[in-house]
Amino acid sequence: MALGSLAVGAMALMAASPVLAQAADPAAADRRLRELEDQLKRSRAEHDEIKRKAREISDELAQIRTDMVAAARAAQESEELLSELETQLEDLKALEADKGDTLRRRSEQMTGVLTALQRLAWRPTEALVAQPQSPADTVRSAILLRAAVPQIERSVQDLRSEIDMMARLRADVIDQKKRIASTATRLEGEHGRLKDLWLRKSGLQTVALAQSDAAERRLRNLAGEAEDLRDLLTRLEVERQRRLEESAAKAAAEKAAREAELAARKAAREAEIAAEKAAREAEIATKKAEKDRKDREMADAKLAREAEVKAQADAREKELVAQKAIRAAESAAREAAASRPMPNERLFSQGQGHMPFPARGKVVSRYGQTNDVGVVNKGISIATRKNAQVIAPYDGQVAFAGPFRGYGLLLIIEHSEGYHTLLAGMARIDATVGQRLLAGEPVGLMGQDEAKPTLYVELRRNGQPVNPLPWLTAQKSKVSG
Repeated sequence: MALGSLAVGAMALMAASPVLAQAADPAAADRRLRELEDQLKRSRAEHDEIKRKAREISDELAQIRTDMVAAARAAQESEELLSELETQLEDLKALEADKGDTLRRRSEQMTGVLTALQRLAWRPTEALVAQPQSPADTVRSAILLRAAVPQIERSVQDLRSEIDMMARLRADVIDQKKRIASTATRLEGEHGRLKDLWLRKSGLQTVALAQSDAAERRLRNLAGEAEDLRDLLTRLEVERQRRLEESAAKAAAEKAAREAELAARKAAREAEIAAEKAAREAEIATKKAEKDRKDREMADAKLAREAEVKAQADAREKELVAQKAIRAAESAAREAAASRPMPNERLFSQGQGHMPFPARGKVVSRYGQTNDVGVVNKGISIATRKNAQVIAPYDGQVAFAGPFRGYGLLLIIEHSEGYHTLLAGMARIDATVGQRLLAGEPVGLMGQDEAKPTLYVELRRNGQPVNPLPWLTAQKSKVSG
């Protein structure tokens, strides 16, 4: 807007130069020059202020994205720790139940033995002599009773140890429950922090939402027309090439406009200098003699017209050069668009083996396995916690975000070198079409109401499925299928 105003002002100066020369008024020319300089100064100040604000917003957005990556990592680590603590708690409960059963059985055995001993103790020695049994049986009973007492004492010691162990197990269970409650509270805090960061980021991206909505509508139409994912990815590639060509053409046009503006400003300045020179010469001729005044004014007017014609010719020539440069830049941009990677984007192949899992959990189905309906898996499935955090595994740009038949909510992230990551099974997507993503940046949440949330992950190159596991870094918990 400001550049166009300056160009119009410069052309107006070129058209007004003969009038200044004819008027031969140095004071008016000087005032006009100061006005133009003030306008240029204000325009530059406004332009610099806009650039400064844009840089501040860009820096703040970059910092928020870094904070979101860190918060998402902390949330996933808390989820993993919570799962481990819950598993340990189940093991402790099972051990407590087993020990409790053992203790009850031994207690019942001891109760029978002690009851028998108590009955014997109540009988006096004379009563044993009067019993209707042989003396040998009476002696044998006494020997057995004497041998049973140490065994009973050892059993009492074992029971005491079992009771102490049960007390320790119950204390461990209580401590484990406290740790689980503390970890769950911390996880809830991390989710709250992520939500706050997301709201701040959404506020900063308000200006880009209109373009994002338009792109999203186009892509929804593409999704409705697509017969399968291969067709959808082909259409998305065509759309990406179109965006690259438009971006290159826009950059070339802006460069040519800047060059044309500089040329127009230079021509306007030259025209002003010529007008001032003509005015000074006209003033000198007026002071010399009244007789030469008319001849001098005609000469000055002729010089001004020649200067104007020359300036206009120069401007037309420079405009033709600028248009030629624009056409050459557009052609070069179209030739390079198909082969070059997206700007400021790391090559996808550099991240092989180092990419984080999109969500923490257990791999329940692998690439290449046959599922329950007899179809070979083209990706992997990860069983996650409820409300688990989902992140981008690598740098890229959101190519599709929304419902897609057979997948529910589907997120497609476009990487360099023809790679795409497909994520399905989320209850909420926190990304928009066209948004640039960093590795580890949060993109959505798993379901809260589902019994066993499962995230489906698929990696494709040029539309063909690729096993994603060799690209992902190993988790702390064992991956199983």
